[in-house]
Amino acid sequence: MLSKILRPLTNLVRDFLSKPDERGDLTSDLFRFKIRAKARQLINNHNGFLLDIGCGDGLLYENLMAKENKLRCIGVDTEYEILATAKKKFRKKEQNRLSFLKAHAQNLPFLDKTIDNVICINIFYNFHTKDNVVETLEEMERVCKRDGFIIFDVRNKINPFVYLSFKFVWIYDTHVTLKAYSLKELTTILTSKGLVIKETIPIGFPITMFAPIILVKAGY
Repeated sequence: MLSKILRPLTNLVRDFLSKPDERGDLTSDLFRFKIRAKARQLINNHNGFLLDIGCGDGLLYENLMAKENKLRCIGVDTEYEILATAKKKFRKKEQNRLSFLKAHAQNLPFLDKTIDNVICINIFYNFHTKDNVVETLEEMERVCKRDGFIIFDVRNKINPFVYLSFKFVWIYDTHVTLKAYSLKELTTILTSKGLVIKETIPIGFPITMFAPIILVKAGY
């Protein structure tokens, strides 16, 4: 009964906190919009191939393809339907610099050290287990070139809002799995393989340790 009341309410809040042209998209709330905006800033001065894991319908690519860079983006997702939506959306623009492919994050169809930059945002907190996240980070490290970088975000379990809203998600939404992690939990996976954490950007609160979301950029 409680979920029947709270779920429509959370949908209204998401719509209110979304850009008008993104309302109704499940990945369009304010925090995820801010993550994409910050990620674009990290990416926009780089060239080469960008692998976007969990690309969805391509919201990251809006305003990303600037003349100043020569990015070529490969978006991968597990759902044919959402990939078809992405292809249709970008059919008439940047078609030579964008491609979409069905693939699983834990088994990327790319050779070792062949991708310039790898990004995975707004995804890890929906994975069912930490093992899924670990396997994805290991795959990101495997395919990324030595002079490239990796970007991902952490839904921070040290933040009380994140901790409580994820722990009691069953009350207001019975159709999702939400998992939060500490920054150290996920960055250790990469540093153990020789990567260095280049930047950590807090989103939603100015102090990184307690921010609800932390955007991470790592490289060699």
